[in-house]
Amino acid sequence: MTGLPLPDLLLLAALLVAMPVVAMAQIPLIGERTIERLPAYWSSVAMLAMLGAISWLVGTRADGLAAIGLTSLAPAPFIGWTLGLTAAGIGIIVLFRHIALLLGADESPLLRALLPRDPQERTVFALLAVTAGSAEEIAYRGYAIPVLIPAVGSLGALLVTSVVFGVLHAYQGALGMVRTSLMGAALAGGFLLSGSLLPAIAAHILIDLLAGIVLADRLLLPLVDPGVGDEHPPFREG
Repeated sequence: MTGLPLPDLLLLAALLVAMPVVAMAQIPLIGERTIERLPAYWSSVAMLAMLGAISWLVGTRADGLAAIGLTSLAPAPFIGWTLGLTAAGIGIIVLFRHIALLLGADESPLLRALLPRDPQERTVFALLAVTAGSAEEIAYRGYAIPVLIPAVGSLGALLVTSVVFGVLHAYQGALGMVRTSLMGAALAGGFLLSGSLLPAIAAHILIDLLAGIVLADRLLLPLVDPGVGDEHPPFREG
């Protein structure tokens, strides 16, 4: 790791240390205020686009797009990997919903508050899903994994990036972090086994769209007490 060029050291420090620390530190601050979804979506789109662009530029500066896994696949493998990773991601969400129900756990209030509720919000959320699916995969799978492999091996790189990916989603609560770590591991495994980042990007986008818009009502945990601690009615206002 110490032999890495300075741009890689700085970017890895940001991805693996600074961003998880910020994600954890901001949870108490966010919890004290009412979530305004559209501004939150747009700020996330801007931040993720910048993260993806920096990871793209640093990762491809020497060896081009192949260095961050942006290599083409034939249609059949691409579709197969994309559908398989999407099914795995939704399956993990469903599994953790059952685990949470067995444990009597409640849904993260922040996660519930951030999901879109009207057509305008769903449109911007869809843009956020595309941005997050592209930028996070480029940064944490396409860039970070190949850079980490010489130091910690493929399995080590998968584990490190997946745990960090889970911590970045701390707003989803403890079970949510474990759930997201497993989803990150599945996407990382797809990237390593297929040799291309494109199926992971496509699957990540589909998972976010399905879980955040199409299947949100079915995947969220039921409210323990709808009259307490939730300022919003059930979804589909618009």
